[in-house]
Amino acid sequence: MITNPHAESLAYAEFFQQRFVSGDIVGAEMPVGEGRHYALAMDTAHHKLYCSCPFYPKPCLHALALAALVRREGSAIFPDTATAPEWLAALLAGQPSHAVRSGSNPEQRAAAQQKTRFERLERAANGFEDLEAWLNDTARRGLATLITEDPAAFDHIAARAADASMTGLSRTLRLVSKIPANAPEWTTQAANVLAQIYLAVRAFRKRADLPDALLYDLQNFIGIAAKKEEVLASGERVTDTWAVLGSLTEALEDKLSVRRTWLLGAKSTRMALLLDFTFGGAGFDPGFAAGSIQQGTLAFYPSAFPQRALPLDDFKTLPKKVEKVPGNPDVESFLNGYAAALAAQPWLSHYAAVFHSIQPFMEKNGRFALADISGKMLPLSVPERTGWALIALSGGNPISVFGEWDGQLFRPLSAVAEGRLADLVIGY
Repeated sequence: MITNPHAESLAYAEFFQQRFVSGDIVGAEMPVGEGRHYALAMDTAHHKLYCSCPFYPKPCLHALALAALVRREGSAIFPDTATAPEWLAALLAGQPSHAVRSGSNPEQRAAAQQKTRFERLERAANGFEDLEAWLNDTARRGLATLITEDPAAFDHIAARAADASMTGLSRTLRLVSKIPANAPEWTTQAANVLAQIYLAVRAFRKRADLPDALLYDLQNFIGIAAKKEEVLASGERVTDTWAVLGSLTEALEDKLSVRRTWLLGAKSTRMALLLDFTFGGAGFDPGFAAGSIQQGTLAFYPSAFPQRALPLDDFKTLPKKVEKVPGNPDVESFLNGYAAALAAQPWLSHYAAVFHSIQPFMEKNGRFALADISGKMLPLSVPERTGWALIALSGGNPISVFGEWDGQLFRPLSAVAEGRLADLVIGY
């Protein structure tokens, strides 16, 4: 049987619903949209694979993933059925069907979907139990007492979170542990992380009542991200002309780095985030240059406030440059937008926005800020070099500024002045 490393990464039970065995045939359905699925089958006696998708060559990635799942898990996760789905005969006969509609047993399908809905999240159940006990103990003792008695407290709970498949949450806790306890921002950052964890614990308790999109956000917060193959197969697709507003590379840990690239759709007005990771100093693949204009389709990750996306193969660079961008007219509208986003997705780590007409300046305390026409100010997180570059670009006049907001400070990544976009990341 043909093996494929990409198929191996897709070979998980949660990607294959309505699994069954009928004689020598192992079958399943892969969701590709609301009520629509690809039909898949494997003839174990003759080592043949079938998939209703329109992609070639065959066997396709979906069929190879089904074979990999059978090879790894065996038939135990494929229940015997006396009545095979209606699509099976057509699929085995080679009749085109592409995406098929849901089966005729709604109760059985609802039960299967409910099981799949929680399958990945349930792996972290023990971790949530540990976290809740640790949070309650920390609240009783107080943060100061916790750190005084055990300086490595955050490292200990981070290790336990990692053991419970909460890799993302574990990394967040480790990063907090690296902040000196006497640093001015320690209390705020530590309390913020604890509040987000407590919210995750409460959300897990109420998981049966959460919308699917918010469940994905909870999973992503603790470190169970949706697979790229799943997003490309069934994620929301938006085709548009995209302005690349900025890109920033940061070190997450000693050997792990992330690159965030932000795009703004001309027609959809959607803000999209492309995330790339590299480990061990391997370097990133070439990405989209800030100020360029791209045309193509993005597949968005499921979320209550969708931002992260993957570009499809139809992307092309247009022979134009970003000359102007729409944005928030003032600080109040920006904060209202952020509040709405946070209400939808409470674990939002980065919120990107454009200010259409705003003035950068230096405050009396030596810190940089932005001021709108009403005089309301927004504090900036910038190196001195970048702050002065921003003021120089403005020339004392309002300009358009793009950046990221973390809930406390705004980090400018680019600015548009005199019909051109200036990349500010070189100062970081």
